[in-house]
Amino acid sequence: MDQYYAMTVDGPVGERELGTTYVHEHLLVKPQSDDPKYRDYTLDDRDKSAQESRAFFQAGGRTLVEMTPIYYGRDVRGYRAIARAAQIQVICTTGFHKEEFMPPWFGDRSEGELFELVKREALEGIDGTDIRPGVIKFGTSYETVTRLEEKAIRVAARAQRELGLPISTHCDKGTMGLEQAEILKSLGVDLSRVLLCHIDSRMDIEYAMKICELGANICLDHVGRELADRDQFRVEMITELVRAGFAGRVTLSGDMGKKGYLPAYGGKPGLAYILTDLRGELMKYISGEDFLRLTVENPARIFAVFKNR
Repeated sequence: MDQYYAMTVDGPVGERELGTTYVHEHLLVKPQSDDPKYRDYTLDDRDKSAQESRAFFQAGGRTLVEMTPIYYGRDVRGYRAIARAAQIQVICTTGFHKEEFMPPWFGDRSEGELFELVKREALEGIDGTDIRPGVIKFGTSYETVTRLEEKAIRVAARAQRELGLPISTHCDKGTMGLEQAEILKSLGVDLSRVLLCHIDSRMDIEYAMKICELGANICLDHVGRELADRDQFRVEMITELVRAGFAGRVTLSGDMGKKGYLPAYGGKPGLAYILTDLRGELMKYISGEDFLRLTVENPARIFAVFKNR
């Protein structure tokens, strides 16, 4: 029996059973904004999202971490239905997005009240279900951390310390990753339980290495955006990180929470891309063992943090 497990929408799953894992995806999501630019970011068809998830499974994928937080269209019943239809495992999240997408009541509630909300979801279930989150999220804005975002960071830090939840963050366009890590460290968070996402969006390999040096994990999750050159820069970034000795700190995902990224909704490249086309490009520069570390071993270490009793 596995000593440690991750919490999925269907309950605990042992670390060795997680398999190939994408650590930052969206299956059902609806940004709470009237801005027309976010219409394409609404994924609201269970059947189409299940179709994409089956393609992921057929390519060898086994677990998706669904990072849609509170007040962003989170649908945990839908995630469970998709997981069962596609024969995959789904980890869902609690916590909050960056200030633009925070609930209108966020600023009026104390940190204690917000933590109690998160704690209730973590221990009892989300939205009247028995589905519990396996991770907590917070986000920061482009090139800044607002006062309300600092509040969300403190709530997430307490959830990591007291509930054991790993933390996964939104770094807007890849920015504020170092600042996030430093704040969390000052709050007593174990950075090995922290995953900073969208880091590749800043297009700065040295920046990514500095975050790894602090002891945090990073997610390169904007692959598939530059298909004309087969993600040449991101292949280079991954290769350089591996060669520099940071393979144990790097994870991969597509963050494909947009119709334009998913064939089932009429877009591309789809959830199978990392395990097919991108893997083919990476195998020219890194080993199969390195790829397994990025997609199997590191996600299991980050998310399988709950101990069997």
